[in-house]
Amino acid sequence: MRDDDTDPQTGLAWRYRPAPEGAAPGEGILAVVFSQVRVPPGRFGLERLFAQTRHACLFLNGPDADWYRSCDDAVDRAIALACDRSSPQRIHYYGASKGAYGALVTGLRRGDGEIHAFGPEFRLGRPGTQSGQVMDEDPDARDPLSMLQETSDGPAVHLLFGIFDAVDAEGAARCLQGDLPARARPLTLRSSHASHDHLYSLNIIRKLITRFDRDLGTLCAERGLVADHAAGDIARFAEAGAEFAAGRPNAALALENDPYTACNPGLGLLVAEALIGAGDFDRAESRLAATQAFIDSDPVLGNLPKRWRKHLWRTRLSARRAAGDAQGYDRLREEARSRYPEDEAFARDDGCNDACGTATAS
Repeated sequence: MRDDDTDPQTGLAWRYRPAPEGAAPGEGILAVVFSQVRVPPGRFGLERLFAQTRHACLFLNGPDADWYRSCDDAVDRAIALACDRSSPQRIHYYGASKGAYGALVTGLRRGDGEIHAFGPEFRLGRPGTQSGQVMDEDPDARDPLSMLQETSDGPAVHLLFGIFDAVDAEGAARCLQGDLPARARPLTLRSSHASHDHLYSLNIIRKLITRFDRDLGTLCAERGLVADHAAGDIARFAEAGAEFAAGRPNAALALENDPYTACNPGLGLLVAEALIGAGDFDRAESRLAATQAFIDSDPVLGNLPKRWRKHLWRTRLSARRAAGDAQGYDRLREEARSRYPEDEAFARDDGCNDACGTATAS
């Protein structure tokens, strides 16, 4: 096998990168890094990040529509090659989103390495999920959480969830409410689905992967990122999100006055989107404004991934446009521009006078 190749049967691509010169053979780490979704062929997710470490690395990228469901043999061959080249003392399986699923099913199946999985999906292809954008629902796909519950012995399994995302919230709730073995280390974060990007921006990821000898929970707690939300609250958000994604908004609408809506920005956004769908634009704006105020009041939340924060503003703008409120639209647009001056979409927006069907007040 070559160090850089693609399996013709499954489309799984791999790239082996040896440890830098000077790293002691047989004493180091092999990092098996699974690419996230939407990484184009010929490239590998997180490759530049891990290139700065002293580990031997095996980068894997499978077709998005497969989600690492049918490439076990190819993965094992690539790992065998990497182990033969590096003679590692420790193996770490690592991935985010799609990559988290690959890291979990591989690490749990093999049982020979620690696992770090950021935002994994346990049930693939359902509405509202990342996997659902590239595949139909697959009830026969392996459920990593069930695999974990059936394998109590083995290296640590770190499961990280951004509970401002309804799909992550479901995974977190299942972990918190399930009977997990002692080696499972679930961590609920005050973050979005892109929690890996969030932790990277705070330099937590670099500290973690340098030697894989730092406690991730401690690193996150030091930055105020660990969420101590009740499992029942998280589960309620997850259920409402799943219902909304399936075209049933009533569960989200019923949470408009739920106290948890005030302290989980993801739930606040979900409720607002349900209100917009119901044509109640003013109540939606009230909820979105309160959610933004909550974020602004908390320095930790000010570092949420920028794409997520911008989505909240785009939702506010679309609601004002739909309401025909040109004055309110223009006010929000100017505030969005001041917050995100680099965003070309906000900069190009000329207002909603025509779309709103009304003139901006002078």
